[in-house]
Amino acid sequence: MIVPSALMLRLVLVAILGGLAFRLLPLMLGMPALAEMFLTEDGYLMLTVARNMAIGLGMSVSEGTIATNGVQPLATFLFTIPYLATGGDRVAGLVGVHLVLIAATLGALFAVRAFAARILRGMNLSDVVLWSWIVAALWFLGPVLLRHSMNGLETGLITLMTVAVMLQFGRVIEKGPEATLMDRLMLGLICGIAFLARIDAAILCVAIFAVWALDLLIRQRLSVGTVFVRLLVPGLACLAVAAPWLLNNLLGFGSIMPVSGPAQSLDATPGAHAPLIASKTFELFFPMLPVPNSLEWRPVAVALFAGCGATIFSIFLFRVIRSGHPVVRMVILAYVLHATAIIAYYGIFFGAPHFLSRYLAPLAPLLILASVVAALEIGRWLMPKRQDLLATAYGLGGLIVSGALLIRLLLPGAPDQGHEQVIAWVEENVPEEAWVGAIQTGTLGYWHDRTINLDGKVNPDALAARIAEGHVLNYVTASEIDYLADWAGLGHWIDLPAANDGFAEAFELILDDSDENLAVLRRIDPRHED
Repeated sequence: MIVPSALMLRLVLVAILGGLAFRLLPLMLGMPALAEMFLTEDGYLMLTVARNMAIGLGMSVSEGTIATNGVQPLATFLFTIPYLATGGDRVAGLVGVHLVLIAATLGALFAVRAFAARILRGMNLSDVVLWSWIVAALWFLGPVLLRHSMNGLETGLITLMTVAVMLQFGRVIEKGPEATLMDRLMLGLICGIAFLARIDAAILCVAIFAVWALDLLIRQRLSVGTVFVRLLVPGLACLAVAAPWLLNNLLGFGSIMPVSGPAQSLDATPGAHAPLIASKTFELFFPMLPVPNSLEWRPVAVALFAGCGATIFSIFLFRVIRSGHPVVRMVILAYVLHATAIIAYYGIFFGAPHFLSRYLAPLAPLLILASVVAALEIGRWLMPKRQDLLATAYGLGGLIVSGALLIRLLLPGAPDQGHEQVIAWVEENVPEEAWVGAIQTGTLGYWHDRTINLDGKVNPDALAARIAEGHVLNYVTASEIDYLADWAGLGHWIDLPAANDGFAEAFELILDDSDENLAVLRRIDPRHED
């Protein structure tokens, strides 16, 4: 060991406290850090819906005039609590939102530690307490994962629920024939809650039940009929928890998938952003090493990232298989099946490649654990007498690098929220009664009620227009929208061929500032004549 085990554990715990302090920083600084430091555009979409629910407008946007299901339900309902407590106050509500996010990440921290400890113990590795805390700390401090878990979305919550499912699945597998009805029922309920945390957990549920059935059939040698009976109650429990959301989507919006899903995938080309999988999974293996955007598409870098990830995971799987422990094998098999399906779905078939890192974030506990186990195994092969040296250096170095990168986020020149200029212009120039339209309406819609979403993530009518016509220009022309305000690319709408159908006669470009990344179009109306 580079440092004694006890001292190393203390350093890890100090690093975790530093990660907690970083998450608490917006609460200590107040505005504008409270609004800008972590919360993302899509996060604000969910907060807008949560606030509207709290003030009696239901699941809606645009001053309660547009009903939506373009959110993940569990996180949205949790975010409603601070707004209920503050009477819908936007700023005070954000304090509560940050606390909810922090609570979810702390829950995930302890869940990841418990998951790592269970797997490491099953592999008969020494110093399980230290290594499990290192896995959890690397997850908690990784700059990319930290920002995902505090983004105003469900990322921290779905990570917590994914690991919670794996932990309960491990308990059921470990008990084998002695697993009680309550054990099995609890697994079904947790699977259902995971689905409410993020609907792609349906894939997780399928993986769990498939591996569970294999374990019952092959290892426990039960009959097909007995296996069916064993899985029936937890399966029904899972469905019962998920059913209200599914019915709400189907009856209210015509599809069990929320409107945000088709909106994200509408322009997707299968396989177009598959090369990104290598860099995004690399960031999950090594959360202290964010990949620069300039490297993500380079063939050599893609090959190196993919090769590195494949090597690490192969070493990990070798150790898993060699352990011979049924809990380890079954839990990891279920997690691997889930990971494979999630990577294939989001990496090959889904749209929005810029969100790929966030979509894959719940796989981080597995991949970080794999990197730590690989470091232990390589150290054992290369340095039998000091086999923990490499893993200790990796853990300590990873935490130091993560801390340095987090400090970098506080220095001048760090990326900002990106939408402050749009909000400032609207507040200064748009009459209170006027409606504003934008492609990106999360941040703007939170601070300006009369805002209409145009990309379809939370606006079914805009999505229908995109599907029917390939654009929303005619929808905008026929709407109540008086202003269009968004990033600079919006200014090109006036020159689109489809604009000749009436949009170009209805709107004029009044601001196109690439330096400020801001464009504004205004409806041509006698109210606006000079």
